[in-house]
Amino acid sequence: MPGKIRTVEEKVLFRKGTGGYLYYRIPGILPVRDALLLVLEARNSRLGDWGDIDILILRRERDGELSQVHRIGESTLPPDGTMRTYNNPVLIPDGERVHLIYHKNYERAFLITSLDDGKTWSEAREITESYRRFPYEWNVCATGPGHGIRTGTGRLVAPVWLALGEVSRDGMTRAHAPSVAGAIYSDDHGETWQAGALAQGLANGNETTVAETEDGKLLFNYRNTDECRRRALGLSCDGGESLESRWFCEELVDPRCFGSMVSTAEGILFANCEDAERRIHLTVKRSRDNGGSWEKVWEVDSVGGYPDIAEADGKVYLFYERQEGDEIGELVLAAGVWDREA
Repeated sequence: MPGKIRTVEEKVLFRKGTGGYLYYRIPGILPVRDALLLVLEARNSRLGDWGDIDILILRRERDGELSQVHRIGESTLPPDGTMRTYNNPVLIPDGERVHLIYHKNYERAFLITSLDDGKTWSEAREITESYRRFPYEWNVCATGPGHGIRTGTGRLVAPVWLALGEVSRDGMTRAHAPSVAGAIYSDDHGETWQAGALAQGLANGNETTVAETEDGKLLFNYRNTDECRRRALGLSCDGGESLESRWFCEELVDPRCFGSMVSTAEGILFANCEDAERRIHLTVKRSRDNGGSWEKVWEVDSVGGYPDIAEADGKVYLFYERQEGDEIGELVLAAGVWDREA
């Protein structure tokens, strides 16, 4: 089995201050039959996660051509004092379908579907009620970010997080903590969604990623604010309806940032910034024992931010934020291949 991934492509796709937006964040990636689907938040606000934020969906063709296929948002309209934050898009594969879950103002959840590999999209359908089924009072809801999965049984699983945050004086924005992480799932191609297990005992569990293990279990990987500065992992034997175990992974150091996983023939891959304090050393690690242990296989960038990871056509792709000082300067697409001699 190969031991390392080497970079064969690195391209800046988005740069702050270009394309009519102040900056870009929250990348997601999903392979389809003849392209890569990319999704992100395009921000025209200095309010961080709040303000005028659009969601862009793009296709990257096999020849490298990049085209925008859909935009969710209203940020091109003159400001009128109301909040219009479109946030946390998550792409989910489903056979010949692709779904996208997103949110408005961190309080309403919507789903759109494509039947042609992301070229066109359906009208939005609200699914906020699925989040109300969790035994947790919340005023902030979000998916992922990153991507969801389709399991071997056909179940769709999307990681989510909920928060009961302090409301700002203007009454429009809310803190993202205290929070709890979990998942929603669908057994009918996204028509209905059920509330899955919440990870108990975590300090502000939130942005989560999930992968299916070789034996059909689900491995969840949670961001949290525990003092150990490690990722928390959880294992489910019933498709995310409950957790049979949860633990902190000593090998997965984390600066309290989003990280992403994907299942491959070479093992489960996990991408994050491998530092306890700063968003630096963007790294991919591999587990060949369903999350029990991890080895470094790809040093992607000396800096980083939020990444999303995918595999297609013999390559491992990472769509990620590149930090510049205290800001995200670029969104970068990197591709690597397994080095058979490493």
